[in-house]
Amino acid sequence: MLINIIFICKYFSLKRSNGRYDVLFFFKYQFPGKRNNVGFIVGLVIGVSVAVFFLFVLVGKFLQKYHPHFLPRKGCGWNPCWRRPKRVDEEETEMLAPLSRSLTKEQVEQCKEDLKAYYRLSRRKVTLDPLNFMDRVNLDDIYTNLSLIDQNDMSKTTPITYEDLLTNDGNLNLSKRLLIQGEGGVGKTTLCNKIAWDWCQGRILQDLDMVLVIPLRDVTDGKSIGEIVQKYLPDMNPATRDQIDGYIINNLDKILIVFDGLDEFNWKIEERSSSEVIRIIGLENYKSCKVIVTTRPWRRHEFTVVKSLAEAYTFIRVDGFNEDNLTVYIKKYFRIREKEYLAESLITFMEENDVIQSNMAPFPIYSAMLCLMWEEFSEEEREELTKMQTFSEIFGEMITFLEEHYASKAGRNLENQNVVEYLKEADRAIQDISQIALNGLLENNMTFSEEIFTECNDAMEICCRVGVLTIERDVINRKRLRNVNIQSLVLSIVSFPHKLFQEYIARLYIENVYANNPADYSQLKNKLLAHYEQFRYLLYFISTLRNEIRLDIIDGLTKRADQYFCVDVAFECHTEEAARAVGERWDEYRLSPDMSEHTKSGVVFMVHCNQAVDIS
Repeated sequence: MLINIIFICKYFSLKRSNGRYDVLFFFKYQFPGKRNNVGFIVGLVIGVSVAVFFLFVLVGKFLQKYHPHFLPRKGCGWNPCWRRPKRVDEEETEMLAPLSRSLTKEQVEQCKEDLKAYYRLSRRKVTLDPLNFMDRVNLDDIYTNLSLIDQNDMSKTTPITYEDLLTNDGNLNLSKRLLIQGEGGVGKTTLCNKIAWDWCQGRILQDLDMVLVIPLRDVTDGKSIGEIVQKYLPDMNPATRDQIDGYIINNLDKILIVFDGLDEFNWKIEERSSSEVIRIIGLENYKSCKVIVTTRPWRRHEFTVVKSLAEAYTFIRVDGFNEDNLTVYIKKYFRIREKEYLAESLITFMEENDVIQSNMAPFPIYSAMLCLMWEEFSEEEREELTKMQTFSEIFGEMITFLEEHYASKAGRNLENQNVVEYLKEADRAIQDISQIALNGLLENNMTFSEEIFTECNDAMEICCRVGVLTIERDVINRKRLRNVNIQSLVLSIVSFPHKLFQEYIARLYIENVYANNPADYSQLKNKLLAHYEQFRYLLYFISTLRNEIRLDIIDGLTKRADQYFCVDVAFECHTEEAARAVGERWDEYRLSPDMSEHTKSGVVFMVHCNQAVDIS
C-alpha cells in the first residue's frame, strides 16, 4: 500500500522532456526529469485515497466475519459496499449473533433462575379486591379456569381448557403461535400470569430456557426484547441486552414470548415498523420462535387478512367463566374471605338474573366486583343490584361504590368535613382527569408519567385513593443510570387499573366538550365513529350521558356501523328513544347462535320497544 503511494506520487511528479507523463517509463522505475510540485501533491492525495479505500475494505471484511454486530442494522440508512445481500437461508434468523455476543451456558442458567425469581415476586399473587390493590392473594388459591374456544375452524367452535394449550409433557400444543382474543376484563392478563407462574414453579414448559411475559402497555417504541428482559433481571446479573438478544436469536426453539395486550400497543402489524415487537408478531423476525399474543377482538383482522399470519397462528377466543367455573370462583372468593355463607346467595342471584349472568358474570373483573359489592352491601343494596342489566349500569354502580368507600374512610379520619363533601371531591377529581383518560384512549395509551398530571396533581392523588388510578414509583436500574438525568432516578408511572375504568371516565370529558365547544365535539365524534369497534366500550358508556349526546352518537352509528353494533349501544342506553332511533334504520332482527348474550338481550329489547319483527 505504501509502495503504491510512492509510485503514484513519483509518477505525477516526473515530466519527460517531451512534456508528457510516460506510464511505461514510470513503471520501469526510471525517474529522470524535473519534479513538478503540483503534480506531486495531486499524486499524494490520490494515493492516500486509494490506500484508505483498501483499508476500509479490509476492516469491513474483518468486522463482517468476526464482529457483525458492529455493522449498521437493517433500516439504518447506510449500506457499506462490502455488505453482501442476505441469502435465503438467513431469512429465518435474520442475522445470527456471534458466540462472543451471546450468553455463556452459566449466564443462561443465571438468567433463567433470575427470571423465575422475578415471576415468583410479580406473578405469585393477584388482586382479590379490584378496588384495593394491596389486597392480594396467591394465584393458586383463586385462579379458576377460563372458557377457551378454538376458532381456527370457523364452521364450528371447539371448547378447550388451559391444559389443552399444552401437551402431556407440558409443552405448547396446537401450534407455535397463538392469538388469544377476548373482551376487556375477560381474563387474558391473568391467563398470561398463570403461564409465567406455572413455568417458574416447574409445572410446564420446562424444555424452554426463557418464558418472557411482556405487557405491551409498558413497552415503548424501539425497544429490543433484550432491553425489555434486562429490566426483569436484578442489578447483579451481568447479562447485557445485546447478549440477551444474541442468545434469543441463536436459540429461538428454547424461547416462548407472550405479548399481552396488543390492543394497547400503537403499531399496526401491516405497516413496516421500527418496533421489534411488531416485527416479531408480524413474522418478520423470530419466525421459528414460540409466540403468544393477547388482544381485544378489534385487532384480530390484522392477522386474518395476511395469509402468512392466518396460517401461522392458532386463533383462541377467551369467553371468561362458564356457569360451572363461575360457581367455583365465587366459592373460592368467599372461602378466602371466610364468609362462605354469602357464596350461595350470590350464586342464586346470578342464576335467577339471566342478564347479569350472561353479560357480566363471565367477566372475571365483573365477577370480582360483584363478589366485593355483595360482601359490602346491605340487603336493600343487594336488591337494587339485582335490577341492573347493562354494562353501564353495573360499572356506574362500581364507581359510585368506590367513591362512597373513599368518602366513608375520609369522613371517619377527619370529622370536620362530612361525607357528602368527600363525595363531591371524588366526583370533581374524576372529572378533572377525564381529559387525560380520553387523550390516552385516542393515542392507545393506558400508562402515563406523573408529569402529565401536573395541572391536576391533587385530583390524581384523590383518584389514587378512590381506586380509579394507581401509581407506581420505581428506582431506575443502575445499568441505565448513565443514560438519565440524576434528578430523575425515581420513575413514576400512573395508570388505570383496567382499560374499562379509563373508558368509563373518558366519557365525562366528551360531555364537557359537547357543552362548551361544539366544533371540537364534532371532530371528536367523527374520530370515535370512524373506529367504532375499537371504542366499543367507550360508546357503551357514553349512553349514560345526557339524552341529546347519546341520540347524536346513535344517529352517527346508524350511518356507519353494522346493525347489531347499533343494537348493542341502544341496549346500553336502555331507553325507548334510543331503541326507536335504531328501529328507524332497521325493522327486522335475527337471533343467531354465534351472537353474544349482550347482543341477544339487545335484540329482545329492540323487538319489545319497536314491535319489530324478530326472525329467530
